[in-house]
Amino acid sequence: MSYYILQEEAAEFLEFMKSDRVKELNAELEKETGIKYVDTYMPALGFGEYDCEDWFVAPDWAAFDKLRTSKAFGKINVEVSQFLDERRPWGSRTLRSVQDVQPFKPPEEE
Repeated sequence: MSYYILQEEAAEFLEFMKSDRVKELNAELEKETGIKYVDTYMPALGFGEYDCEDWFVAPDWAAFDKLRTSKAFGKINVEVSQFLDERRPWGSRTLRSVQDVQPFKPPEEE
């Protein structure tokens, strides 16, 4: 997931993301869904905007269905939302390694 944080909240956001509270929430998330938090990444040395990206690893596709009812995922979103710039777009994507991706092929003509 990628999102923008409020520039004036950057220091507090960094402090929060390094806190034991975030570790606890992500441990709850993993216990509920199997989805493991990897880390949050953001531009270094001012190279880029105030955008961040959270990386997670899911054990299987069923784990995404568990997010819908995950109390931990809801708590994380509520607690992080205080730092977000809601005027800016956010996004999410699901990636797989190139070893796992299957290219689409046009159907063979009969």
